[in-house]
Amino acid sequence: MALLWQQFLASFSFESYFPLLAEVGVILTLITALAAWNYIKEYKFWYYILTLIYLISTVVVILTTDWFFFLFAWEMVTLTTTFLLAWSSWKLVKQYFVIQFTGSSILLFAALAANALGYTEIAAIDSVLLQFVLIIGMATKSGIFIFHFWLPPIHSEAPSPVSAILSGWVVKLGYIFLLKIIPIESGNTMLYLLGIAMVVYGGWQAVRSADLKIMLAYSTVSQLGFIALAIGTGGELAFLGAVLFIIAHGFAKTTLFITSGILQREYGSRVVYDFKGAIFKRPLTSLAVIISFLSLAGLVFSAGYNAKYLISSAQLPGLLTKVVFFGFALISAIYSLRILYWIFIVDEDYSNFADKLKKALNSYQIYSTDILAILFGTLGVLIVAFWPEMPGDMLEYLVDYDFNIIAGVRDSIIYILLAVYLIHNNAGFKVKVRDHLSLERYLRSALDFIFSMSRKNVKFDTDKIFETVFYNTIFNTSKKIHDFFYQDLTIQLLWIPVFLSILLLWQQIYSYF
Repeated sequence: MALLWQQFLASFSFESYFPLLAEVGVILTLITALAAWNYIKEYKFWYYILTLIYLISTVVVILTTDWFFFLFAWEMVTLTTTFLLAWSSWKLVKQYFVIQFTGSSILLFAALAANALGYTEIAAIDSVLLQFVLIIGMATKSGIFIFHFWLPPIHSEAPSPVSAILSGWVVKLGYIFLLKIIPIESGNTMLYLLGIAMVVYGGWQAVRSADLKIMLAYSTVSQLGFIALAIGTGGELAFLGAVLFIIAHGFAKTTLFITSGILQREYGSRVVYDFKGAIFKRPLTSLAVIISFLSLAGLVFSAGYNAKYLISSAQLPGLLTKVVFFGFALISAIYSLRILYWIFIVDEDYSNFADKLKKALNSYQIYSTDILAILFGTLGVLIVAFWPEMPGDMLEYLVDYDFNIIAGVRDSIIYILLAVYLIHNNAGFKVKVRDHLSLERYLRSALDFIFSMSRKNVKFDTDKIFETVFYNTIFNTSKKIHDFFYQDLTIQLLWIPVFLSILLLWQQIYSYF
């Protein structure tokens, strides 16, 4: 046991920017824990126990270089976040578990293949084929394009503090892993192309969303595309851009999902058209929403601008590159400013602002934990905006880096003018409120398409498919194993040293190979 513990501690690497990312993960988790205090009403103790286990596991995932501890910790992240979804519905728990279990299986196969090919520690991998398999395994868990199908339904239906955990940090773990295995010198072309697809597709779906949480989920897909694109580009500047984007988006999206929960509780709705008078009813929440959306838009003097500027600066110079990245930035500006337009501009009367604000402040209950959560989240966004090298100069390369603020002001004015023009001339891109997203509907559409090729009309009960084919197979297998091993308390106690011995033996075999 002592040897295993020593190997566990020795596997931690505190080099480069990974300790900073681990610290950010801890801060974001604490912010969501504050937000959950008034949101979670039942079994609060177990919610925070799961959050603590999740927190420790994420730190291990980020810092360890050992494949075994990495996989074990990531599965603990999967299990804890799976059970956190139980505060929404067990149906969501089952669906999320099946999807994450599939990704874990692919990732385990890829890790074993990497170990067999001589990559005994998590580090840069030169084999393009092995990179491909690892990306596919990570894609399911972190929502890369094509494998992102689960992200909008799960993130939009989860409780707001859990959505903040999932979108703010859990999906970032895969990209932090890619920062370790993708060679900084070469990047990865497939990842680059997938990133482009995510930026465009996620952005377009975000523009077409009237439900705030669905919009935030799709914008996560789009924003993650910038990170994938940056890692795929390769080079020190692009990787630093990816790191800064992970941090900036983590704070902004965590804050936005928390504020979405506050607004939903205030208005009894998630539709942006219903949030009238928000700045009077929830002034601090509204301020946090504005600052966070400006960061997602990538406007100058925001955290998002700094990260996107680094990524665009790492690209090959040329007119085509400038036009493409201008288009990407415009997409982000449109879906971000569109939400601010509907919440704070349409049908709003700001005459006698001070009197209305004072009257509103006296008419609703203020939860101190909510206020602290959104203040810390907003503070994180502002720190990345005005202190991109981070406290203690942890990103030393950025200490004297010129972010070309003058060009940023020029571009931001152009983005705002174009976005305002398009929003105004398209009636604010007002769209019909979609039905709540569901994985069953996606599965049904896929199966209908497949069977339409054979010109047969078949109706599928997707609930039964999830229940009987996927979930029950895993559940029944686990139950049989449980019934075989855990017959009474004596045998349960005897299995503790056996389990530890198996772990130790596995580590020794693993080290040998």
